[in-house]
Amino acid sequence: MTNKIRRIAIICGYSFPDGMAPTTRILAYSKGLVEDDTKVDIFIFFPTESVQNSFPVNGMIYGINYHYPGTRTYPKIIILRKLSHLYYGFIAALKLIKEHRKGKFDFVIVSIDWLRILYLFIPIIRFIKSKPIFIADEYPVPIRVYLQESIPKWKIILYRFILNHVDGMIFMTNNLMAYYNNIVEKPSFILPSITDLSRFSNLSIMRSNDSVRYICYMGNMELSKDNVDNIIEAFGLIANRYSNLELHLYGAPSSNDLQIITEIISKLNLADRVIFKGKVANSEVPKILHESFILVSSQPISKRAEGGFPTKLGEYMASGVPTLITDVGEISNFVTDGVNVWLAKACNPVAYSQKLDYIINNYTEALYVAENAKKYVLENFDYKSQSKNLKEFLSKLSLEDKKS
Repeated sequence: MTNKIRRIAIICGYSFPDGMAPTTRILAYSKGLVEDDTKVDIFIFFPTESVQNSFPVNGMIYGINYHYPGTRTYPKIIILRKLSHLYYGFIAALKLIKEHRKGKFDFVIVSIDWLRILYLFIPIIRFIKSKPIFIADEYPVPIRVYLQESIPKWKIILYRFILNHVDGMIFMTNNLMAYYNNIVEKPSFILPSITDLSRFSNLSIMRSNDSVRYICYMGNMELSKDNVDNIIEAFGLIANRYSNLELHLYGAPSSNDLQIITEIISKLNLADRVIFKGKVANSEVPKILHESFILVSSQPISKRAEGGFPTKLGEYMASGVPTLITDVGEISNFVTDGVNVWLAKACNPVAYSQKLDYIINNYTEALYVAENAKKYVLENFDYKSQSKNLKEFLSKLSLEDKKS
């Protein structure tokens, strides 16, 4: 059944092939599709300029073709920036049509929830007689960005109209699926955390108990999504007990978030113990994670966290390093405290520090839990099996379309 799908396109606004969580996720399931004999083309309509200019306009990785709209200037004025989304989106759409003429796209996955992009691409996808699929990993703005509890009614109306013209929808969590199906009901599929385990093979770094060890956080340090301040405050509560322990923060926070984080570090006198490491390339991530003493992540209690799922969790677990995260959203539906990860109460530095302290003092047990995590990822989050499940979902849509 899956061999009936020959070619898939993906529309996204993220840098590719190097980037943050959305890029890693797209790369993982695209690689799985290619290995399952499906051609994949990625059309990036508006990534960050600094990353885009690091890659050719057209390239290939793991057999995945990717296409940029070309070099451009990044507008600073918001209204001009939004207009430029449409301008470069139109260029990306022309590239999509050109590639479609070379070989039909059975499906086009639109991996962005911006209404202006949905209204641009979905009619074009229909025009070229391909099947549009909507994919969402988080709630839409203003829930995602401004942490509100809902979106305006006019947005709901616009979503309902345009999503009524897609063939199916893909979500990261059940909460997201319920949310969007309440707007418009369509055949839907859950694509949870997905991890390319091959990136973590052949890692055999020995960790010395005599040298400085580091607790590692890796992410974008956006405090509304990852409240790194909770981790820092928790570390501050136990730092004096472990003089050879540091907290390394990987990511590039906004200037406002960086100021908040820096002030907390200064207040707790941790300037020499909390180290900013900046952004790193995807190729460096596995080694950094594997060499860590403990891997940490923290999300606050929010509507945003309710609908999402940390992509980094799969990579943390694949590294074989003890992992501590906060229990928010649907995380506890997938993993179990003390079995394959450690879960702490959210927005509670004391509870978080207690879990950290336990892991440090029971590290042999923690390593056993970490080994269970690697097995769990292989059985549940591996990119090969998840991509196969995705392809089966799309194949069913093709069969249903033919029957109708």
